[in-house]
Amino acid sequence: MNNADDAKRPPRRGPGIGLLIRPGQAKYPRPAAGFAAPPAAPAMRQGSPLAAPPDLPVLHINNHRELAIRQKALADRVAAHPQMAVMLLVNPVLAFKALGVVLSHPVANHVLHAIQHPPELRNRRDELEASLKQALGEPAQPTDAAWNAHLLFTLRKLGPLAIGDQHPAYTPPLGQAEAQKLHALRPAAVLRYPQPRRLAARNSVGSVSWKESLRRLDLKAPAPNMPAAEQAPETVPLEDLWFYKDLDPVVHDALELGVIRRRAFPIHTPDSFRQVLAGSKPNAFRSWIARVRFNPA
Repeated sequence: MNNADDAKRPPRRGPGIGLLIRPGQAKYPRPAAGFAAPPAAPAMRQGSPLAAPPDLPVLHINNHRELAIRQKALADRVAAHPQMAVMLLVNPVLAFKALGVVLSHPVANHVLHAIQHPPELRNRRDELEASLKQALGEPAQPTDAAWNAHLLFTLRKLGPLAIGDQHPAYTPPLGQAEAQKLHALRPAAVLRYPQPRRLAARNSVGSVSWKESLRRLDLKAPAPNMPAAEQAPETVPLEDLWFYKDLDPVVHDALELGVIRRRAFPIHTPDSFRQVLAGSKPNAFRSWIARVRFNPA
């Protein structure tokens, strides 16, 4: 029914004498097709696959000297293909391979380790890896819980501890002096309204519970004396390795190495790299970074 039909209808009488009810007229004409529902929000799409760069001449980097000499050539290839250059943050060795740069095993190992830690931490990691390999006769793998059990109970002949629900000690996010200074600057609570509250408060403000980070594991804090366990576990997480650190200096070094490795910049596996490259796996670097630029020395 439209406005013209409403105007032709005769007025009808209401329940009261002399009261006439006339059909009202809309201020704006009604749409001919009726009410249309708003369009649905578009479904979230996965990232589009990156186009492979054109065939480039293969550039072989066999040693560190060639890596230093060919910095300009590497920078030019990265600048010529900015989309593929973003994949250097996912896995630099595989990204260089996609750009036609083949790195030898020693150079690839150097590139992967160089971006994972700052120089000082990288030097400390190399020292721990060398000393632990000399002391244990095998490469240390403290991020592997099964290897930690092998380290404690087979290599170092330590007895198992009943750790239970105990947690290691962590350093605070801020130093004590900084924390006290911030608390001193915090304004004191004041009563805004002197009248008593007549309605119960229905809203509240909360926060996510604090979760300790392994990077703040306190290696200097003494571990408590734990009772002996009846049976050695098959796996020992890195957090539980903290309770054994004061029993053997080698275990202390393995724990420190494990913390350093867990703090490393993540490098994607070849399968994960292919998924990010194809757009089937989301990645923050592809979403937020447009290009990567090298400044050769």
